[in-house]
Amino acid sequence: MSASSVTAFPGNYSTAEAGVFWDINQCEIPDLSAAEATQNMRHTLFNKGHRGTVKIKAYGDKKYYDFLSAGVDINHFTSEEIYERHTKMFEDVVSWAAENPEPSTLVLILGDTEVDFHGLVERLKRERKYRFIYVEPSRPLWADAVIYF
Repeated sequence: MSASSVTAFPGNYSTAEAGVFWDINQCEIPDLSAAEATQNMRHTLFNKGHRGTVKIKAYGDKKYYDFLSAGVDINHFTSEEIYERHTKMFEDVVSWAAENPEPSTLVLILGDTEVDFHGLVERLKRERKYRFIYVEPSRPLWADAVIYF
């Protein structure tokens, strides 16, 4: 499903905070700086009707990108540390959810959500009525393509 076929942010979701959790090892930035990629992420969300704050956290090998100047919190992990990286992402999503009441939007940018995040996503959708966006690595948010679930 492309972004053009996705409905805009409904009701209070349009002004609520969006939390973006991005595995930069599984979803690398092709030919863009970190600033350009994050600007495009924010722009894509804005074009879909989101007017609230967007906070981005990245997880992975930070040596290739300048995330601090892009306003992104970075947690450094090597590409081999997938379990540790996803554990930290999971913990941060839980912490973010505790600090952000519904309605809120959570964006996951990673290769495989089934293994590590499926249960958490289902629980937050059911109990907190969060809106979720899963970004496929082959159709990244900075390329204006997202999947809502």
